[in-house]
Amino acid sequence: MSFLVRFDRGRPHHIAHRVHELHGATGALCSQTPTPAAGQTSTSGTWELLEELPDGVRVCHVCAKIQQKLENPLPPRAEEELRRLAQWDPAAAARQRERLLKIYREKLRKKRK
Repeated sequence: MSFLVRFDRGRPHHIAHRVHELHGATGALCSQTPTPAAGQTSTSGTWELLEELPDGVRVCHVCAKIQQKLENPLPPRAEEELRRLAQWDPAAAARQRERLLKIYREKLRKKRK
């Protein structure tokens, strides 16, 4: 996973962003338009693309929430229903989980466009 980190006078800012690509531009996951983008410069510093976070730098809470939602888009109520179903029929719960993941990922994809 890549991260956007702003450097000012060689020191990294304490908050970084996860990266996504939209229309050929690489930028912050928490932004619908990929800004800030790698290589942009402002009075606050220069944004750089890194593969690992520097020490003392954490990920933006909005980016972290979006990433978590992309990894598991199921709402808590659906997770609870699947847990109950798994007590009775684990195979059916697994099939239902796959169906729900497909539905919710499609919803996220449409929402992000």
